[in-house]
Amino acid sequence: MVIGATIGMFDGVHKGHRYLISQLKEHCDEAVVVTFENHPRWVVTGKREPQLLTTAEEKTRLLSELGVRPIVMRFDERMRRLTAQEFVEKLSREAGVTRLVLGFNNSIGSDRLGATEDEKLTTATGVEIVRASELPGEERVNSSKIRALLSEGEVEAAARLLTRTYTIEGEVGHGKALGRTIGYPTANIEVGSADKLLPQIGVYAADVATESGSIYRGVVNIGRRPTVASGDAPVTIEAYIDGFSGDLYGTKLRVAFLRKLRGEMKFADLTQLQSAIAQDVMTAREV
Repeated sequence: MVIGATIGMFDGVHKGHRYLISQLKEHCDEAVVVTFENHPRWVVTGKREPQLLTTAEEKTRLLSELGVRPIVMRFDERMRRLTAQEFVEKLSREAGVTRLVLGFNNSIGSDRLGATEDEKLTTATGVEIVRASELPGEERVNSSKIRALLSEGEVEAAARLLTRTYTIEGEVGHGKALGRTIGYPTANIEVGSADKLLPQIGVYAADVATESGSIYRGVVNIGRRPTVASGDAPVTIEAYIDGFSGDLYGTKLRVAFLRKLRGEMKFADLTQLQSAIAQDVMTAREV
């Protein structure tokens, strides 16, 4: 039985990652994806940058849906010091890996061994090294490009590279209940990880999934609520869930961003804010 593996951050599990995984599955009987819960760059630079497209939990779920077995590791200084041979031997010893499928331009280990050293590494470890081909087409797909698109509010373009809508998940907390007073009650979503990348500040049409599995069209505001809060207020996420009635406090919601409707605006009064939200809801229904 051939146990094959590939290695990488796989942040976002985007189109390029999926193409690599499809090739991995062609080369083995059981496919394993070795990935990391924290970004290796955090350890190298000492800064928690870049922010992540997928939390470890989200990434594990997405990889499992592709029919592979995720192995999620913590990247630390000890792992950073492992040579390519030491790391491959670790995979062989701990996961039974007999074949390693790497991206066409990937290098691994503290010694950064690339494709020219594949034969030597195979001989030293007994693990066959195979190189995957590059994703066809002129458009380069990588996590950095997707982060840049989301930072500009381009959630539709990001979705094309991800092959899915970009999502965030969080628990509904208590806000000031101002939305109720103008007829548009909102759920205040508290994302559990500060490392999760939020799209650009603004108002979005989104699909909002509840814990029960029901999905509603919603209008989601990411921002500082300038009409009712001071300019230095923290960024919050508020979702008006069209057609929903009930209590969501303490439950988790998953928000899938469909389209940016407009930037966040400061209105003269609550009446103008109410009118703007009404228009946002009508537009979101048509997305």
